[in-house]
Amino acid sequence: MGGSPLMRAPVEVRMMIYDYLFDDGGNKQLCIRNGNAGKLPKAEHRRRSRYFVLDKTFHRRCYDTTYRLDNEGTSFCTALMRASRALYEETSYVLYRGHTFDFGSDIEAVEPFLSDLTPSSRQLIREISLYKRGPVPPYDNDRSEWRNVCRFLQEQGSIRKLRLVVQGGRPSTTWDGPKEFTAADLKLLFDIKHESLDWVEGLLHIRGLEELEILPDVHYCPPPSSTNMIIFAALSASIERGLTEFLKTQLCLSY
Repeated sequence: MGGSPLMRAPVEVRMMIYDYLFDDGGNKQLCIRNGNAGKLPKAEHRRRSRYFVLDKTFHRRCYDTTYRLDNEGTSFCTALMRASRALYEETSYVLYRGHTFDFGSDIEAVEPFLSDLTPSSRQLIREISLYKRGPVPPYDNDRSEWRNVCRFLQEQGSIRKLRLVVQGGRPSTTWDGPKEFTAADLKLLFDIKHESLDWVEGLLHIRGLEELEILPDVHYCPPPSSTNMIIFAALSASIERGLTEFLKTQLCLSY
């Protein structure tokens, strides 16, 4: 393949061709999601790992699926990547180093997606985005999945930037109790192993992180009727300040 007209073309020309054949539609963030229940494409069985997920409805059904690209307006000529090793190396750089991979709340897809890549391609991915659900019912249905993805990222060790969207709740009325936590308050809650921060333990074990971006996704929720809901409301109000400072301090990252 090294003698083909394509590989004899200047690097700049090949990059222009790759940009055309791997058209991300202007999306530098590629969204990877679980396939819908009962809609696993037969053609993908041989190429993509399959795994079981629990749907996020009240019924919590378990179904077999695989991951899928969820961006509109993208067109990737992946067949070209299989033409030769040299082409694979060049196109892999365009595809994997040049994009952030956003898994949203479908964090079950992280390990299958990354595991299906070759080690060299996996090392090219430097930035991913995850969604962390709230720590109290009815939001806390991802504890096992969160532990698994943190364990995998710890072992994999090539992710340099994590964009973490944290779910929160804003009560419709005022409530008795703390309204917001400082980083010191959260450190105390973490040290006493309060369940609202049990997900942080896994995050702190991810090796190699150089940058952490925390974004809130706060929705209205009922007035707190329990201690855990009061803490959740105060924690939600702390995402941009106290929680961000606490997590970056624990990870020894600049704040």
